[in-house]
Amino acid sequence: EACDVPVLLHIRNARAICVDQLFELISLEMEAPLVRSLRWRVARLVKAGLLSRLETYRHLGKPVLGITHQGLECLEARGHYLLSLPSNAEQILHPSQVPHALELVNIRIALAKGGLLRSWKCELEITSRNLVVESSATKDYDAIAEIAFDGDCKRLAIEYERNPKAAQRYRAIRDVLDKDETADTILYLTSNDDILYLLAVEMRSCRRQIGFALSESFRRSLLETRTLTNTEDSAVVSLRDLLAAKGR
Repeated sequence: EACDVPVLLHIRNARAICVDQLFELISLEMEAPLVRSLRWRVARLVKAGLLSRLETYRHLGKPVLGITHQGLECLEARGHYLLSLPSNAEQILHPSQVPHALELVNIRIALAKGGLLRSWKCELEITSRNLVVESSATKDYDAIAEIAFDGDCKRLAIEYERNPKAAQRYRAIRDVLDKDETADTILYLTSNDDILYLLAVEMRSCRRQIGFALSESFRRSLLETRTLTNTEDSAVVSLRDLLAAKGR
């Protein structure tokens, strides 16, 4: 309960995570004894069938871990059930989603190492809650981070866009974002400039306050990241200034 379960929860919630990323998260958030035993513990959980190594991404040079159906059953037996990912789910994670999951872990680590992160809710947790609420006015964000800001806390909804969507899909997203009130600010992070500018065009008419930035830049600069906004003049401001601004 004290050691295995937290490791399984980290890996389930991340969907996919490199061993080095897991080590960093545990180091930042948990006690030293678990950090020292982590590699042994992971190897034991893999051998027991609760975790698996995702062989598709061996080219990354680092082992990538995912939870198994047996691992989900183990968590459910201890009260850690998610409507968004039950143990009888047909597929836990499509291989194409692994890079997306790994980058979200990088974003979380950057916020934690920068001393900004107060709490982190992953997409699985957000979606599970939204399934209970059954409201069309909530968005299944990739993450919601509560971050320290000017002596207060801000709820920052994070979307990582690795691949562009169809125009019709963005119309549906705009409709949901206009109604959603679960976050103070929405931040779209992208893998390249082309997707960033596409998002800025698609989201320009959205009534919510939205920023757009490169994920790599955000991980490096955090609150000082130069951020494109969905204002009428497409202003570029620091993320700090965006968070301080009033909503549209």
